[in-house]
Amino acid sequence: MQTTNTLPNSEYATLQLDVSERARLQELESMVDHGLQTFYEVGKALDEIREQKLYRETHKSFETYCRDKWGIARQTAHRFIAAAQVIENLTPIGVKIPTKENQVRPLAGLSPELQLEIWQEALELSPNGMPTGAAVQRLVEQRFPSLGSGRTQKDSDSELEKLRSDNQRLRQQIRDQNKERDRRAAAVALELEQLRAENRQLKAELRQRDRDWEVRLAAERVKIRAEVRSEMKAEYEGQINSLTQQLAEMTANYHAVLARLTALEAKGK
Repeated sequence: MQTTNTLPNSEYATLQLDVSERARLQELESMVDHGLQTFYEVGKALDEIREQKLYRETHKSFETYCRDKWGIARQTAHRFIAAAQVIENLTPIGVKIPTKENQVRPLAGLSPELQLEIWQEALELSPNGMPTGAAVQRLVEQRFPSLGSGRTQKDSDSELEKLRSDNQRLRQQIRDQNKERDRRAAAVALELEQLRAENRQLKAELRQRDRDWEVRLAAERVKIRAEVRSEMKAEYEGQINSLTQQLAEMTANYHAVLARLTALEAKGK
């Protein structure tokens, strides 16, 4: 397996791995390095390296990492990964597990149910209890004639790569949508809190205005009462003075009339 770096510098990345990621990468690369004949372990290791982008510290893409580090093409790496995924689907069922990558290669890309169904059928039809890759391929072609002789391995690899790329794109879209939804939810929550704060402030301002108005109204009432009392006092005092003057004049007239009467009485005697 190649381990020398032959790629131009532009194809290398500089994104650092943390300590745990670097340790995990070393474990996975050891599995690949010592397990090229055990396709399941290799496929699982390559799958984790690809999904977690553990190659990013030295390479910009998984393809260049595989070519530079292991001397294998992207399609080969993806076949290992697809085969490991098929094995994971078959293992919990308790059936006899394939021992070679070419035995599960025809099953890659099928649904988990079809993978199990076709593999069980291949086991039943195999004379020695372990079908060859060609036997599995024939069963797949019987189910899906369009996957037959007119479809090359290159076509299958191309479709698998397209599906993986499309799935990766869809997963990224889901992550982006989740981020956008989280961003919108955070924005709505922030706006809601701002509106609540503004609502509390407006209510407090309205209550303060009510209190200020009551205070002002009370002051105006006191002022008006004082003005009314003052005006009434002035008016009544004028009326009292006028009446007092009239009374004085009437008293003087009374005394004058009384004096005349007294004088007339004196003359009559």
